[in-house]
Amino acid sequence: SNEIRYLEFTGGEPFLIQEHFDFLEKLIGLGVAGNVEIHYNTNGTKFPDAKHIWKHFKLVEIAFSIDDVDDRFEYQRSNAKWTEVNANIQKFKELKQELGNIVLQVCSTVNVFNVMYLEGLANWIDQQEFDFVYWNMLHEVWYHSIARLPEQAKTQAIEKLTHADVSEFHKEQFKNIIMFMEQGQSSDGQELVKTTQKTDRIRGEILSKHHPELAEAIGYEANT
Repeated sequence: SNEIRYLEFTGGEPFLIQEHFDFLEKLIGLGVAGNVEIHYNTNGTKFPDAKHIWKHFKLVEIAFSIDDVDDRFEYQRSNAKWTEVNANIQKFKELKQELGNIVLQVCSTVNVFNVMYLEGLANWIDQQEFDFVYWNMLHEVWYHSIARLPEQAKTQAIEKLTHADVSEFHKEQFKNIIMFMEQGQSSDGQELVKTTQKTDRIRGEILSKHHPELAEAIGYEANT
């Protein structure tokens, strides 16, 4: 345990896992916590009662995975409440002010569901004053990757990104996102439509309710 310098806790949702807090308390008991940096990936749905633990550590990095705002956030993260996540982030900010060893980051993964709506997300991010901002491209499920969007959906997304009213930092990020999209081989969108309709049916959702532009651009119709 004397050798431990860095611990990373990723998902599921690490703040739901009591065992990891027990482990951190052991490190405090051993007197080594002051040498250790902790990194978390969280979806922001939980604010743990951890001040008494975290204050002993060298650094606590908390990276929020936030891919959209408002009802589109709730669509992408079933069962998460946008207002609760915002309230939690506010609590993390207050804890950061109080403890001084906390770093707050946001990581947004660009995918077919949010690419037409990134202006709102970027402006929300800028209001939060995170210490670091990361934009990732989703690769793993091919039909959710923006590189494989149908041509007309890409054109519309590029239009929106090009004219987005965002900070200089985000204008640069958006240029990279457009480049990534343009380099991909467009698909006909059928797989995306089919899988989205299926998921929507199971969850009692309708894509066009909160993603009207996307739904129209890929030819999604609600299967009632």
